[in-house]
Amino acid sequence: MRTYTVYKGEVAGKIVYIGTTVQKPSLRFNWHRANGKNFKFTVLSTHDSPEAMLEEELRLIKLYNPCFNKRRKQNLNVPLTSEQLDARKGDSHWCQCCLKRHVNSGYSCCYYCSRI
Repeated sequence: MRTYTVYKGEVAGKIVYIGTTVQKPSLRFNWHRANGKNFKFTVLSTHDSPEAMLEEELRLIKLYNPCFNKRRKQNLNVPLTSEQLDARKGDSHWCQCCLKRHVNSGYSCCYYCSRI
């Protein structure tokens, strides 16, 4: 059975990162260290489902606001329904060209659409 793990990374006793993994936690921690994140990692909780793991991660990110957890990446491969696309039309938070990416205040198109 697969285990879904939520963990934290600390520097000088302050939580700077909240993460999740389905790997053996020590392997994931080594990957972070190899990529320059020399944090002290600790497993916070394990879950039986990915949904529970992601809910706990989001809850902890909102609670601690760690500096290395920026906005979650957008999954641009998820197909959107016509209702979802219609709801984004005219909304200044969404790119008005592709309706898939967030845009910064004052812009109507995302970086990728503005290059086309």
